[in-house]
Amino acid sequence: MVLPVKGKLKMFGGGRNWIILVFSLLLAFFMWSIMKLSANYSSYVRYRLTVTTDIPGRKNIAESGDVLVIGAKSTGFRIIQNLQDKEALTLLVEGVDHKHLHKYGQEGDMFYLIPDNIRQKIQDALGADIKVETLATDTLFFIFPEQGGRKVPVEPKSIITYGKQHMPYSKLLLKPDSVFIYGDAGVISGIDRVYTQAIRNKNVSGSISGIVELAPMDGVRFSVEEVFYSQEIGRYVENTVKVPVTIGDAPSYANVAVIPQEVTIRYRQQFGKSVSLSPQDFAVEVGYDEIMLKDVVKPRAVKVPEGILEYEIEPKFVECVL
Repeated sequence: MVLPVKGKLKMFGGGRNWIILVFSLLLAFFMWSIMKLSANYSSYVRYRLTVTTDIPGRKNIAESGDVLVIGAKSTGFRIIQNLQDKEALTLLVEGVDHKHLHKYGQEGDMFYLIPDNIRQKIQDALGADIKVETLATDTLFFIFPEQGGRKVPVEPKSIITYGKQHMPYSKLLLKPDSVFIYGDAGVISGIDRVYTQAIRNKNVSGSISGIVELAPMDGVRFSVEEVFYSQEIGRYVENTVKVPVTIGDAPSYANVAVIPQEVTIRYRQQFGKSVSLSPQDFAVEVGYDEIMLKDVVKPRAVKVPEGILEYEIEPKFVECVL
């Protein structure tokens, strides 16, 4: 009675050993597979190239009609992933110089590209996991449709505050100050300018410069995506001078009284380059034709000496009595 029980216990213990053995073998095989697939192998991978470029007057992005076959060294994982895909994977190669894209035929929108001419860009797009060894495809073809284009000015959007006793010596300058825009004719026909992204500077006490992107517009492509900006900024000196108001283009018989007869011009000059100015250096007038239409008019400076950065007239309006 005792022996059969012992025999069953022995068989049961042997079953556990078999399970452990099978599990160990599977684990070893899994680890071996991971190690092997992590190693690098030479193989062929397939990609359909999408390139961005800068061909004047044409769409800036297109996908190759043919597949690019690359002889590459990569991990087993990447090779298996590429082989399992029925369709070739898409590879985006950005910033291809238009000199590498050649017109195919005299007419039409087809261009061809020699992949070996942009080998480094292809390598950069693939990343460090895949090392390009050979490019088995010698030519790729792309369709770049024509697009309407026109040249428009660029206007800066700026939020700049200046430090105490500091101001701009010049306007905010852009280079280039105009760009070509491309897109459907119905879209770009209504665009007369483009804008930069906001240029932000706070409490500026010296000249500024930098690069700023253009604000994107739906359905519109720019010939450049960013522009250089600069502005000369420095300290200023502020002074005032009283100047008489005269009547411009008044006939000899005109008898007009201006109240007040003098206005104050508050002006700013560059620090270190300021000079003493007199009323004779300025001229302020109101137009006779304007006086005939209304009694209160805005005087304007018709003579301002060089070197004045900014000025304002006080009061802003004068009364004219015929």
